[in-house]
Amino acid sequence: MTTIEQTRSAVRLTAPVAMAYVPLGLAFGVLVVKSGIAWYWAPLSALLIFAGSIEFLAVSLIAGGVPFVQVAATAFVVNFRHIFYGLTFPLERIRERVAKVYGVWALTDETYAITSAGEGAALSGSQITVLQLVSHFWWAGAALTGALVGSIIPDYIVGFGFALTAMFVTLLVDSLRNHPSVFQIAAALCSVVVAAIADAFYADWFLISGLMCYLLLVSVRYLMASADRRKELV
Repeated sequence: MTTIEQTRSAVRLTAPVAMAYVPLGLAFGVLVVKSGIAWYWAPLSALLIFAGSIEFLAVSLIAGGVPFVQVAATAFVVNFRHIFYGLTFPLERIRERVAKVYGVWALTDETYAITSAGEGAALSGSQITVLQLVSHFWWAGAALTGALVGSIIPDYIVGFGFALTAMFVTLLVDSLRNHPSVFQIAAALCSVVVAAIADAFYADWFLISGLMCYLLLVSVRYLMASADRRKELV
């Protein structure tokens, strides 16, 4: 397979990524502008942060005047899963040092999924870099377009702030549909209660306290399940 054919193959694999990144990126760009933040922060965020859900959260946190420490802590909790992605991401196939650094930084849920199974599992190092670059382009380009469109939308048209809530509700419904779990719902409700109590005593701590509570519950459940499996083996 020639270099051009390899590049085309990698670009083709970004089609499902584009189907997710483009509409979400457009919504993100509009949300940034409608939240009172300068339009150019949307493409800058997409280029420099490139972390999807935390970018949506950051808009709400920054617009709400949440302290930087809480923003950083929230970003850490939300993106903590990437540590585990790195354990099996085929970084060893990427030879160039700059490409390796970019490969680690630009690792997302979607590109990890593509390189983990099917045709994407056989991609070469250069193809993985192309995959990540093109995926990055879909997100940044959509964010820029959304910000420009948002700049010309009249102020009396409202409701774009609901984009973040709608995205997470959709993710929740999709998760429950594919993996029904009473624990998942119970843990989420418990986390909301804890977050509301924490926010009543310490302003602006609703999100981070809820996330930490959910993380704790999931971790305890995992440890209990692991202990049960060890007992069965014995």
